[in-house]
Amino acid sequence: MKGFSLIPAIIAVAVAALVGLLAGTLCASKSHDVVIGITTGVSLAVTLLPMLAISTSSARLDVNMRIVSTIFAALLLIVNFVVCFSTPEKLTIYFIIVGLILLVYIGVLYSLLRSAQ
Repeated sequence: MKGFSLIPAIIAVAVAALVGLLAGTLCASKSHDVVIGITTGVSLAVTLLPMLAISTSSARLDVNMRIVSTIFAALLLIVNFVVCFSTPEKLTIYFIIVGLILLVYIGVLYSLLRSAQ
């Protein structure tokens, strides 16, 4: 890994926090709005940080990392806003789905970084 940029990391976290606030505000179920907002913000921050703040010595790897991060960020946004606009009774399935998506993302990102070594 070549480096970690602080300013893009701050921007990524700020964007994730604002989208999480938006998801919490638009949430149909007011009893789960804080939980869905926090989950949206954290899951988006996990995907935006490698997309914007991490660079490697290989331009190809950087492009692949940004494409994978963009795909998973879009997938997480879709899942989060579908749950936000529906009225879930239990959030267990939501947490399992978001957790599995994040674990698959981290696994793919790890294998990309390992393949470059």
